[in-house]
Amino acid sequence: MTPAWTPSWREDSTSLKEIVRHLCSLTENRRISGGFRSYGRLSVKNYMAGGGDGMIRIALSCSLDGISEERPQESGRCRVNNAYIHSVLRAGAAPVPVPVMEDTGSLTSILDCCDGLILTGGNDIAPSRYGEEQQPEVRSVSVLRDIYESLLFQLALERKLPVFGICRGMQLINVALGGSLHQHLGSVPTFTLQHDQEEGRQTTTHRVAVTSGSIIRQVLGSQTEVNSFHHQAIKSLAPGLRVTATSRDGVIEAVESIPNALSTILGVQWHPEELSESEPKTAALFTLFVKMCQAATQA
Repeated sequence: MTPAWTPSWREDSTSLKEIVRHLCSLTENRRISGGFRSYGRLSVKNYMAGGGDGMIRIALSCSLDGISEERPQESGRCRVNNAYIHSVLRAGAAPVPVPVMEDTGSLTSILDCCDGLILTGGNDIAPSRYGEEQQPEVRSVSVLRDIYESLLFQLALERKLPVFGICRGMQLINVALGGSLHQHLGSVPTFTLQHDQEEGRQTTTHRVAVTSGSIIRQVLGSQTEVNSFHHQAIKSLAPGLRVTATSRDGVIEAVESIPNALSTILGVQWHPEELSESEPKTAALFTLFVKMCQAATQA
């Protein structure tokens, strides 16, 4: 299992206020730090070309461990896998993990200090969010995480921040915009590939075809090998999105926003963060996203 970045604080109002104050203070630090940033225990150098005014900051949604419908009284903890942290750093940006909460004011303050948002992978999304009864094959869901990430996504759209959804993150984007999901690919006879692989997370197991003219085609080419750790996928595509990659059995593997319809949105069904250290064109996905964020700040 990939090591995780786990905050040392609990989700209480005092800690959250301290976090928000710290993040917002970075706005001033960016102007005077000479190209260096810090977040918590991280201290990273500005690798962006030109240095100057400081690094692009990418908000990362966290998973919520220890809280579920079955265990609602558990205190839980927020975490984000180190693979996301290092993928953002290698792309030349500063990762900013965002704690799971429903405090709109705090989330707003954090996103106001950031230039883009990555919605990370994780548990299944509650089918009630796209108007369906839950099937037995649906795995552990977190209503709180669904609410938190939907709110993060809405706030990012309002600020016209670029958004990159990975695995669950792509599914969350689709659901938030009005689409739906296949609750279990094993229940659909036409989906014949093994999409929930048993191999390690750094192993690719199938190929996807990338749509001509799509943003990700710039770095991935016409096809790419991917890893696969999902048993759900997009069923009905939300308005404002278009499909940019599919597997040979027809599963939607990537989406992006239709130009001028929404903020710039990318989504992939696989886990590029687990491949970015060893696969240059997968690493280029994160570099591409950081460049999109940089361009958005200058628009």
